[in-house]
Amino acid sequence: MRAIATILAIVLSVVAASAQRPPVVMFYNVESLYDTIPSLFYNDSDYTPKGSLRWNTTRYQSKLQAITSVVDSVAAEIVALAEVENESVVRDLVMTLGTDYNYIHRTSNDARGMDLAVLYKGDKFFPEEIRSIESGFRRTFLYVRGKLCGERIDLIVCHLPSQLSRRENRLRAQRRLATFVDSLHRADTSARIIIAGDFNDTPTLILKRDIMPAWSSPLLLEAERRGEGSIVYDGRWLMYDNFWIDPKAFPSARAQVYIRRDLISTNGGVRPLRTFTSRAYTAGPSDHLPIILHLYK
Repeated sequence: MRAIATILAIVLSVVAASAQRPPVVMFYNVESLYDTIPSLFYNDSDYTPKGSLRWNTTRYQSKLQAITSVVDSVAAEIVALAEVENESVVRDLVMTLGTDYNYIHRTSNDARGMDLAVLYKGDKFFPEEIRSIESGFRRTFLYVRGKLCGERIDLIVCHLPSQLSRRENRLRAQRRLATFVDSLHRADTSARIIIAGDFNDTPTLILKRDIMPAWSSPLLLEAERRGEGSIVYDGRWLMYDNFWIDPKAFPSARAQVYIRRDLISTNGGVRPLRTFTSRAYTAGPSDHLPIILHLYK
């Protein structure tokens, strides 16, 4: 009887600790999460069994498991994803996860077939509005309004044009993003707006351009100044992934880059462990590290 009481006390303490945890939002660019089926709408031939990367079911499932390990270890209330090929891969990921998630996916017109998605715990987040927002280039923003643990939030997920794209494309997308989120703020200055994404630019450079609304702030700016980053480009750690919020709406919010030993490669320099490195299969989850937002009260 005493043993049963002890076990019950432990279980209740774990449940209580989980209930007391502030809501957590994760953003993760999962780098080219393709299935193995050739597309009729864009060229994904490299990511097929007969393609140059020999992308077969075993490798696809291995990548799903690698991403699952990261997502399950955080068990965030909301997980925003970039670089998923289609709804099918999102569904496969959700079925692989140990954490119980619902999902939101919208197809964009991206030249590589890369979309955005949102996973969410159905008992913690209740979507009320879902929209694709034009970005000025082929990849759209994903807007989701809903109630997170009883409080309304406006979540905008973005993946801006890469450094390989023309700089003007990225600036145009930044302006479109700024215009949209500012319209939400003007409509309700107390709105709890969260912008989560891969900006393909550092917060320092974005702030210098003075494009984002004055009320918004990048949460990982100080981490960048300490030399931290979410991706390695040309041998340097860069904070391309970020959360932008209104500090007045989330005065105690904190963000971090999520890092584990198994997400890092030390071969040829310290960097995220990719699925392919110089087209050689290395079985990692992504060239990005995930970022996490803690919404403390």
